[in-house]
Amino acid sequence: MTTPDDTTTPADTPDRGDLDALRAEVATEPDAADETMIVPLADTAVKVKHFLDWPASADDDLALGRITTWASKILAEDDFAKVWSKIDPTNRQVVAFMADLEKVTGLPFASRLASPTK
Repeated sequence: MTTPDDTTTPADTPDRGDLDALRAEVATEPDAADETMIVPLADTAVKVKHFLDWPASADDDLALGRITTWASKILAEDDFAKVWSKIDPTNRQVVAFMADLEKVTGLPFASRLASPTK
């Protein structure tokens, strides 16, 4: 089982809860049956489709900063409606989710996220 590396977790995210305990409970290997990965989100976790199963439009959404639309396309089953939409994550929680997603997949998704303009 792969475990996330805690050395890159932002220290200034107090609303993330006790993710160390959550990470200890959550398997980060793809599920053989449906090829999903479990990724912490706020004080819970969501199933994320394998990135090769994401539609190409999800990449466009991420690049354009359409995070909610992106999440609706990459979350497995009904985790978008049951978890993401109900939490309505803050920007801080989204950044933490992206960091955890990167740890689980080993891919730099946050660097593809559109930066806000000043």
